[in-house]
Amino acid sequence: MLKVLIAEDEMLVRIGLKNSIPWDTLDMEVIADVANGQSAWEVYERERPDIVLTDIKMPDMDGLQLISRIREQDADTKIIILTVYEEFDLLHRALKLNVADYILKLKMSIEDMVKVLGKIREECMQERSRPIHDMQDTVKLDMEQLKEHVVKDYLFYGRYTEREFAARLEQLRVRLQSERLVVCVMAIEQFELVEARFGDWHGKLIRFSIVNMISEILAGNERGEVIHDKEERYMLLFSFSDVSSEHRTHMLLQEILEHIQGVLKSYLNAAVTFGVSTQNSGYGSLKKMYGECIRALDKRYLIGNERFIRWDDQLEERLLASAQASLTPLIELAGELDERFQREVEAGIRMCLGADTLMRMDIELMFMRWIHWPTVNRNDYQEDLSGIALQAVDQIRRCATLADTIAVFRRYLSEIKERKERQSYLSMEVAAAVKFIEANYSKDISLQQVAEHVQLSSSYLSSLFRKELQRSFIDYLNRYRVDRAKELLVNTYLKSYEIAERVGYQDDSYFSRIFKRETGLRPNEFRKQWHIVGKEESGDESGSQMV
Repeated sequence: MLKVLIAEDEMLVRIGLKNSIPWDTLDMEVIADVANGQSAWEVYERERPDIVLTDIKMPDMDGLQLISRIREQDADTKIIILTVYEEFDLLHRALKLNVADYILKLKMSIEDMVKVLGKIREECMQERSRPIHDMQDTVKLDMEQLKEHVVKDYLFYGRYTEREFAARLEQLRVRLQSERLVVCVMAIEQFELVEARFGDWHGKLIRFSIVNMISEILAGNERGEVIHDKEERYMLLFSFSDVSSEHRTHMLLQEILEHIQGVLKSYLNAAVTFGVSTQNSGYGSLKKMYGECIRALDKRYLIGNERFIRWDDQLEERLLASAQASLTPLIELAGELDERFQREVEAGIRMCLGADTLMRMDIELMFMRWIHWPTVNRNDYQEDLSGIALQAVDQIRRCATLADTIAVFRRYLSEIKERKERQSYLSMEVAAAVKFIEANYSKDISLQQVAEHVQLSSSYLSSLFRKELQRSFIDYLNRYRVDRAKELLVNTYLKSYEIAERVGYQDDSYFSRIFKRETGLRPNEFRKQWHIVGKEESGDESGSQMV
């Protein structure tokens, strides 16, 4: 019999655990139940229990202190934390002390608790029967870590032959056979937000929770193993040797994945996407199947999140057709703004769909070019588009899917159209001032010069600019010059200082600061964003046009 010690200051919880769990069927015996850490430590020193169930917050000596003292004595005692989700920060600290598992008080059913204890019992029995010579290098690792090391050593480092790998799996009692294998890789969406929610910047608490939750689900289905892959990814290995129909295999797999998806959403508020491999036999195919999962996950930008993406040879072809259906309506939408812009969008889509593989980076760059196009090529300067263009580009960078990206672009075009419709006619004096700026922006012009040209006082012209153009004279002049600089950055190989001179700035550093203030990017950063790559070359006085 395995000796169990319960340390819990809440009497009802303590009595409930002692009397509700069928300890005899688990081959366990509760040797003591105490209300504080100090009493638990005294029992531990006297009885040396195999398993300790302890609360974290207790009087006299809290759970963390108790665990630390036990670990100073030995690393073998199995420790299970009794906790609530509100104590995740304390649980995170406890995990560093090599606890075996945790039980959620008031949340987990008796059946769930029995599963946790049953798993611990199996680990204890495994350790007692494990050959010392065979496990010397891993005695301090728990079963999940052992499985992870064995699988990764085989898949990524080639440490074992296929036969040796099969023997190790059998030794570890892994729920896997070599026939009808399916691999799934699960990715947690917006993982950094999940980390922030639990204050778990090293991911150990999240990893511990997810592996345990999925392990319980897989154990309930008597099929599959879960391995932490890296950061936000987890690998699930299944065999369906007992299922002859591939359709039935897909149905069973989907039921399990939906269960996992629902549990993680419910308990951790975490959205997940699965990449699913083809079905194969033989452990030698696992590496290929893992690669299929990763390639499938790479397509979630095009397909969408919180899905099961099955890899097959026709997936790329289907994605091209789907992307074409999503992108084509944007051509007509762009035409409502400008015919030249419509041709630009149509050419971009044609080039994108002509590639062998749709790449997220290429699609994002295409949309960023489209967003900047009106700020570079439109000639009605009554409205400042730089601000909303910058905002849209930032949103594009943060979009998780193509659908999100298209939605941002549609909102951007809609706002441009609304601004255009709201534009009022300029007074004759301001229109003349704007025309003077367009003709002389490359020169050193001032408000006083422009005011004299339109025969107004400088103060009155300044007030008209603010009233009709919603910005000061100097702000308007700088924006116009920056827009002309964009054209030169996109369409020539002129150096930054040459462009500065051509748009009216004698100081290249000052020009660079103004450009970044208006666009959020330095001139060379803006150029790179438009795929102007390579060595810049100075041209003749008219500039070197790009081919």
